[in-house]
Amino acid sequence: MSSSTTTAPQCAYIGLGAMGKSMAGHIANKLNSLNYPALLAYNRTQARAEDLKKTHPVEVATSLEQVAKSADIIFSCLLNDAAVVETVNSLKPHLKSGAILVESSTISPAVAQELAAELKQVGVAYLACPVMGPPVKAASGDLSVMMAGAKDVRSKVLPLLIPVIGKKAIELGEDVGESLRLKLCGNFFITSVVEMVAEGMTLGEGAGVGQDKVKELLDCVFPNSLLGIYAGRMLNNTYRDEIAFPISAAKKDVGHITHMAKEAGVSLPITEIFLENANKAQAEQGDIDLSGIVGSKL
Repeated sequence: MSSSTTTAPQCAYIGLGAMGKSMAGHIANKLNSLNYPALLAYNRTQARAEDLKKTHPVEVATSLEQVAKSADIIFSCLLNDAAVVETVNSLKPHLKSGAILVESSTISPAVAQELAAELKQVGVAYLACPVMGPPVKAASGDLSVMMAGAKDVRSKVLPLLIPVIGKKAIELGEDVGESLRLKLCGNFFITSVVEMVAEGMTLGEGAGVGQDKVKELLDCVFPNSLLGIYAGRMLNNTYRDEIAFPISAAKKDVGHITHMAKEAGVSLPITEIFLENANKAQAEQGDIDLSGIVGSKL
């Protein structure tokens, strides 16, 4: 082991779901290229960590306590606010002073601010680093990363994220809520695009043009865009079997979006219509991909 390795940070990753497993894999490869200690990988279902170890240079952690006591930098990507709060509360009593928690989940800006304040009291830095992009973008290392938190801490973590899990980071200020507010703006665009495309596909079908021709038009006018991607899922009815962004997750984010809009005194009629259609689609078909709202219109 080289002398530089002895001072290299021990990194860990918590949450190996559809997004986290790819992000953790990229980070593990980066650490390996730097001759850093192997990434500690933790997931509530340990089999996912064992699976990651088969393909990437990681060590499996068996508890959050082990992660907290071992790691200098902890990355995480979890399901929702409750999972993030529960995980941080489990880590907090055991964290090293000077440790950094890099959180990529889409949670309430206020919750992130509360967690950052709590961790600061025990000498731990918190970065809010939500990402934009579906699982296929996570797999290809092409996510968009938003970073907020202390500037010196961001500078330490940035080389482990860019160009690792993504090609670009949008750096915001010291307030960790900033990156989450930007992420919610991003998810507003995603849900709005889905609503718009669903209405356009329904219009084309109802007018006798056909959804296939609407999709062809979108690909001509807006090549390589989200419009064509979502139109394709709607046209081919893949939203039941290929779930990139489940309705439940979209509705969770819409809850945060509408709360933020209310606080800002902003009206979001598109979001209200999307939520109505999402509720209908979920009631009729279950927790399908959010592009399945087209089925509630036909």
